[in-house]
Amino acid sequence: MKIDERVEQLVRDTLHWAVKRQPVEFDEALKAFSDAHLRQSALELLAAITAFVSADICQGRPSTEQIKQLAEEVADAEGWSSATSPEVEAFLNAVVTGRPLSGVLPADSAVVLAFVVAASLLSFRPKSEGEWWFNYLDKVEAAIEAAG
Repeated sequence: MKIDERVEQLVRDTLHWAVKRQPVEFDEALKAFSDAHLRQSALELLAAITAFVSADICQGRPSTEQIKQLAEEVADAEGWSSATSPEVEAFLNAVVTGRPLSGVLPADSAVVLAFVVAASLLSFRPKSEGEWWFNYLDKVEAAIEAAG
């Protein structure tokens, strides 16, 4: 996957507010995705990030039980958002199996959920001392682009 630099920067800016759990700033940053093409590109990038990070956390493709556990942890940790455990689980199942999100969640809620889930996974994945979520995201994006 070739990552568009403009989309990448907008996604990173929005992830920043989701990681910090700042709903007002997060909602404001989401306004940058009013264009359908930009929103779709962001959703594809976030799905790839989420799939990679969840596989990294679970040391391989997450099982159904691991997805359920991750969904519960994300929904619990992200109480500031409207993300519910069943929504997060549906999103993770679709992303991990490569199924389209269109049949799983409405487009607008899928974008918000994609940011919340990706931010949550990026922030609570164990990292080396001194490594921040955005440093890890650099590695994730490099791996996504290298995988094609």
